[in-house]
Parts: sequence; C-alpha cells; structure tokens
Amino acid sequence: MPTLRRLAMLGAAAGTVVLAALAALVLMGALPVADALSLVLSGACLAALALVLFSVRRLDGKTQRIDTRVKKLETNLARVTDTLGTVSAELAEASRLLAEGAARRDDDLRAVLAALGEDRVNAMFLRNEVEAEIKEIRRITGAPPRVRTDVGER
Repeated sequence: MPTLRRLAMLGAAAGTVVLAALAALVLMGALPVADALSLVLSGACLAALALVLFSVRRLDGKTQRIDTRVKKLETNLARVTDTLGTVSAELAEASRLLAEGAARRDDDLRAVLAALGEDRVNAMFLRNEVEAEIKEIRRITGAPPRVRTDVGER
C-alpha cells in the first residue's frame, strides 16, 4: 500500500495536469468558467475524501498493530504473573523449611554447648584434683612447689 505522502504527491501532480487542461479548455472557449470552477471544486472535494479515506485506513492498520502488540504483552504479563505466583509459593515453602532448620540447629547448638559446658566443668574438677594430688606428692617428697603463670609453670 502506498504511503500517504506518495499519494499526496501523485494527487498534486494529477491535479496540476487537470487544472492546466481545464484552463486550456476555458481559454479556447470550449468550457464556460462556471463549469470549470464547479469541476475544480468537485475534484478538490474528491481528493480531500480520498485523503481522508487513506488516512483512516492507515490509522486503522496502526491501531490493529498496536492492538496485536498489546495482546501479546498482556499474554506475557499473565505468564509472568503466574510464574511470580509459583515463585512466591516456592519462596514461602523455602522460608518455612529454613525456619524449621534454624530452630533445629539452635536446639542442636544448645545441646552441644551444654555438653561442652559439662565437659569443661568436669575437666576443671579433675584438674583441681590432679593439682591437689601433685601438691600432696611434692609435699611428701619434699620437692619445691611450682608456681603457675599465664604462660606455663616455672
């Protein structure tokens, strides 16, 4: 389909040829001036109607392309919305599982820390008993007592 600009140029060229022919007929006396003016006016009206018709057809084509594009985008948006719903459900499930796992890890960590605390307390009691025994042995044997420092014994 020709563009509106090409049709306007073609119409202007044809209109110029028709006006020249009508002017020649009027100058030769074959056509009265009133009839020539009525022909020019009716031709201008027909040209304007043709221009409006092609403009409407062109706008209708653009409207159809836009409508098709909008429908395609709506379809894609519906698909994305469905996917987001699925992702949201999966995230909710993962969040729930992570919360359960965190609670389980907290319980396990508390149990480990409690066990470590008990072991440390037991180790401290055993160390105190061993040190008391070492002091008693040194006292009995007459060995000089060792002094504890932060680095070690002297």
